[in-house]
Amino acid sequence: MRNLNYLLVLAVVVFSYSCSSEHETPKLVEKSVTIEVEMDGDYADYLVTFSVHSMLSGTSTFVAPVLDQPTELNWTQVIEQGNTYTLSFEPEVPTISATSSAPIHSLGLVFNAVHLGGETDDSFQPLSATVNVLADGEVYRQFEFEGLPPGEVSVALTEEITLN
Repeated sequence: MRNLNYLLVLAVVVFSYSCSSEHETPKLVEKSVTIEVEMDGDYADYLVTFSVHSMLSGTSTFVAPVLDQPTELNWTQVIEQGNTYTLSFEPEVPTISATSSAPIHSLGLVFNAVHLGGETDDSFQPLSATVNVLADGEVYRQFEFEGLPPGEVSVALTEEITLN
């Protein structure tokens, strides 16, 4: 009977240790992130909106994205208290690029394009875009976007990403 009590106490101790590690908060993985958008088709006929929000490091530190491309533009709307940076423009070049100003563990992004209107001919090609999220220089996630022709409303690409 004494051995049975000893084994029971030992089983409870082992079980307690194994359960306690489940409740520990996992370590956040933080990396330098770049978001690259490559557009194709008649992109100059569209109003493009690109927004980066919720770039976070640590437990809740806001990190600002740096707009790398197009080089001649700045963010058109910045809401620092909401950690939201938006660029709305009529693209002249097919590339948009933004980089986190410090390593982060999560972010959100929105990409959308709306045709500006006007007549199109048979050679018209709707905007298409590939959005790459790079973590420490490696493609971490990739998304595709298809713009719609004049008179139709496209559905924005909206993504929340946590690095792991």
